[in-house]
Amino acid sequence: MSPLTRAGATRYLASRLTNEVVVSNLGQASLDLLAIADRPLNCYTFGAMGQCSSIGLGIAIGRPDVRVICLDGDGSLLMNLGSLCTIAAEAPRNYALMVWDNEVHQTTGGQATATARKASLVAIARGAGIEKGVEVRTQDELERAVDRILTEDGPFMVVVKVDKGPTAAAFDPDVIGQPARFRKALAAL
Repeated sequence: MSPLTRAGATRYLASRLTNEVVVSNLGQASLDLLAIADRPLNCYTFGAMGQCSSIGLGIAIGRPDVRVICLDGDGSLLMNLGSLCTIAAEAPRNYALMVWDNEVHQTTGGQATATARKASLVAIARGAGIEKGVEVRTQDELERAVDRILTEDGPFMVVVKVDKGPTAAAFDPDVIGQPARFRKALAAL
């Protein structure tokens, strides 16, 4: 499929972060982010399938002075495609949605998603009105996309095609402490 892995893409993105907020989806993206680059400005959305893009949008609207990057999965985003219309309508300049697209619902057993067939999340986002959209398949493309989301006005839709496979990272059950730490870090910016 792709020479990129979700963990490798997460590691690269994390190496470029400074004071950006990162909102990650309920499963694999959060587990990888937690293991690779846990930091106070990460907002993990464990247990909120399909809501990562909307939670990130709310933060971006509420804090236009802070760049917000959402790390979602294809299966999770497919559960809330209406969020793309709202993202386009609100058009926050500080917002980027990155989708780790492995073409399966990895967290629930590896069932194929619509992107394994004909669906293109970038085309859907463009149809919703998000003009800046790109599909990434190589490390060079990933690096260019990350450069753009860190320096240009958004909103952005970046679909990163990654290999299938669950993370080796373990779940951190501190679902009370992590959100409190995030709120405190965001308030301090």
